[in-house]
Amino acid sequence: MYENNLRKSIRRNKKRELKKKKEKKIILIMLSVLLLAGLFFLLEYFGIFPFSSDIMSYNRVNILIVGCDEIENHGRADTIVFLSISPKTKDALILSIPRDIRVEIPGRGMDKINHAYAFGGESLLSETVSSFLDVPIHFYAVADFNGFVYIIDELGGVEIDVEKEMYYVDKAGGVEINLHPGKQILDGEKALQYIRFRYDRLGDLGRIKRQQKLALVVIKKMISFDSIIKIPQISEGMKGYIETNIDARDTVALANLFRGVNQEKFRVETVQGNPVYIEGISYLEPNVKEVQQRVKSLIHGNE
Repeated sequence: MYENNLRKSIRRNKKRELKKKKEKKIILIMLSVLLLAGLFFLLEYFGIFPFSSDIMSYNRVNILIVGCDEIENHGRADTIVFLSISPKTKDALILSIPRDIRVEIPGRGMDKINHAYAFGGESLLSETVSSFLDVPIHFYAVADFNGFVYIIDELGGVEIDVEKEMYYVDKAGGVEINLHPGKQILDGEKALQYIRFRYDRLGDLGRIKRQQKLALVVIKKMISFDSIIKIPQISEGMKGYIETNIDARDTVALANLFRGVNQEKFRVETVQGNPVYIEGISYLEPNVKEVQQRVKSLIHGNE
């Protein structure tokens, strides 16, 4: 008698579990359909459906990203990043280029790579980076520090685990950094302090690592559904802070492309160079052929 009741009870529990699993599947399917429907509505609403962007026709989309202290007068290019993404294999490369890397600047000779921006703006810097890496540059985006702060604030801040105490004040240069270690939500100003800090033994290379770390967090947040719907608003607000040849349709297409990139397929690297002094000026001297071979290996390895 007891055994029969136990069997019946087990069967009932199994039926309940199967029903719950089925209900969960139905709810997940419904949510997926709603999200897709909402996404298609947004794409249609903003005039970019069906797929009027040419982004997906590229074998790889290569973007030069530049962070500087001033756009109008071609200020110092503190951050230079080569971003490459494949619509086909859904992989992405974030390659940081130290500003002290010594390269051939067309029409100017050998100099620090960030001087190309001061000499000829994004056009000359794009040409210089393209020649240095031996890859085409399709798009560029130059943002000043105010633009960076604006993006982070519009996203509601970003969660970062600050590795250590970071403190530095240069009143004459307008730099004030004061961060404490630990996991925390950084607003735009604090996030800017985090990626500008380079006043330790790692110097510029340590700063680049923090920039890469923050970039991955920002990308992850921007490709979330809540952030996707903010892109047109962010793009509109960024007009005063950013200079780019990426139009609104391509911006949303790129955001959708990023959503399809597996986190494991995000590769983050930094161009390497040997410290040298030439006529009293410090540089990082790269092996150009090795850099070009490495880049080709990274962006064509999955094709």
